[in-house]
Amino acid sequence: MAQINSAAGANRILSAAAPRYVTSAATKKAYRALKNAYSNQNSWTKRINTNIKRLQKMGNFDPRKSAYYQNAYHSLRQVYQKAGQQDMKAALTAAAANTGGYGNSYGATAGNEALQARLSELAAKVPGIYQAAEGEFINRKNNLANVISRQQAAQKEQIEKAKFALTTAQALDKAHYDAAKYADSAARNQALQWWARYIAAVR
Repeated sequence: MAQINSAAGANRILSAAAPRYVTSAATKKAYRALKNAYSNQNSWTKRINTNIKRLQKMGNFDPRKSAYYQNAYHSLRQVYQKAGQQDMKAALTAAAANTGGYGNSYGATAGNEALQARLSELAAKVPGIYQAAEGEFINRKNNLANVISRQQAAQKEQIEKAKFALTTAQALDKAHYDAAKYADSAARNQALQWWARYIAAVR
């Protein structure tokens, strides 16, 4: 701080306006960002609520409503039914060959047993299909729940980041103001001391 050595210098300091608090461009930008974050909160909330409704609507696993289960079951059923029909024809053919080409109750029974054996194999596969379909359903529910959690976290994080940026910018503005105010007070005190000594000397 320059030393005051004249009445003009002291008067210039004492007559100068006190420092004003200045809101910086960074603070104004941070305030706008926070305002936008709160505006976006409504958009986030709509998306989150939509997904929550979707999650609630999914309810519990129902194989009748599961495309995964229905597709897997019907595809496997076609395979086993086709194999069963082929086995039935083979049994009927074998029975006819053993009876001189005539069908009989033995052939019909053997053919039906061959078909039923394949359908029993299909029935044995059903629990595995059910379990796989249920697992796929649970994964979809968990994935949607994770999406909701990430959306909620992003919504909160956006606002918290904007708040932190604004608080930081405001703190810097205050630090600049406090520094200017301190320097101004020190200069005014020095000017007043100079005036006191000056008046005492000229009396």
